[in-house]
Amino acid sequence: MKVNNSATIAEERKEKAKSITTSYAFRGDAKANLNGGRELAHRFEDVANADDMDRLRHRIVKNHKLEELQRIVANAESAPATADIEAFFGRFFLDVTRRAQEAGDLTSLIAREETNLGFPKLLYLRDVLPYRGKMEENSGENDGVPLIEAATGELATIALSIQAIGWKGSIANMLWNEWFSMDKVTQAAVDAWTDMRNAKVIGVIVAATFVATQQQAAAESETNMTYDEAVYSRMLAGVKKLRGLLDPLTDRKIAVSDIRWLGNSADTWAIENVARGQLNGNGSSARTRNRPALPISQIVEYDQGINNGFTIGKKSISLPGVTAGKGYLYVPGVAIVANKRPLTMETGIGSVLDLSTEERSWYSVQGESLDNLLGSSAATPAGGAAGYGHIVEVTLPT
Repeated sequence: MKVNNSATIAEERKEKAKSITTSYAFRGDAKANLNGGRELAHRFEDVANADDMDRLRHRIVKNHKLEELQRIVANAESAPATADIEAFFGRFFLDVTRRAQEAGDLTSLIAREETNLGFPKLLYLRDVLPYRGKMEENSGENDGVPLIEAATGELATIALSIQAIGWKGSIANMLWNEWFSMDKVTQAAVDAWTDMRNAKVIGVIVAATFVATQQQAAAESETNMTYDEAVYSRMLAGVKKLRGLLDPLTDRKIAVSDIRWLGNSADTWAIENVARGQLNGNGSSARTRNRPALPISQIVEYDQGINNGFTIGKKSISLPGVTAGKGYLYVPGVAIVANKRPLTMETGIGSVLDLSTEERSWYSVQGESLDNLLGSSAATPAGGAAGYGHIVEVTLPT
């Protein structure tokens, strides 16, 4: 069984980043960049691996330090070529992309992601759902063939929104902050983006109020059970309850090709043993039980957001995760996240009147649909009644 936590995700994505990576860099201002991708300047796919990327980026940074670029720009007689500036910031963007890949973004472990630079602001769900068709016998003598159809009956929509964060350099920071580095700024932007992504999916799950048909507590008397036996009993009942739910789109029993557990790291050890069928005694009891393994392929840990509990500006940040003692059995790939822009960086010169030396902003554009995952427990029940969805909330014994 695979356990997904911040450490394993970072390591796995770091390894994946060594292969060919697609990164987008746009030409022009923010308005041009939002123009359906027609202002795409570079799509970096020709870099063999991460090591080549690093060498290329460091070579450019060495030759064109940011301070040097600012000095040259200030001197109109020796302004740098457009290609030089694009090369510098393009490689810097690659660094942002790699950091984002290595971040603890759990979206892809729960939802199916669809990426299209041309997505409209309001996307019909039917446009990203599977097409269906039926093969029928044909004489081969100019008879018409049955056609594949889109999900024409599904009129629900996914609203895309822009999420952004910015940074402004200052004269004071340049003069007095000798520990400043752009790496810290970049990391803060990536952390904020990661928190946003997790909150848009896991945050909605955690905040949902689950109906009785999607809740599982004690399934039988646990009076004489060890803790492991009680956990196994509840988890097994939760799996059965999950398999008995109906699909809000088809009104049939859901297809369960994979089941995963979303929970708190404090419960991972117990869940991992129990899911494998290795039940142990508690305290002075030496009882050991071997039972069939539960059909749970992965454990996904999410205790809280990176910035949860911090005060930023005058706002207290609340990004709660899964509470210890509770978790969720779910079918991955049912929730949908539509991406129009990945994490994208905009750069610009500062303002002399504000004594700012440089300005940067990061934004991404996405929309989410979790109704089919949450089913009857969605804010607006997708099934319209109890018994629908692809997720069950399990309360663990104490």
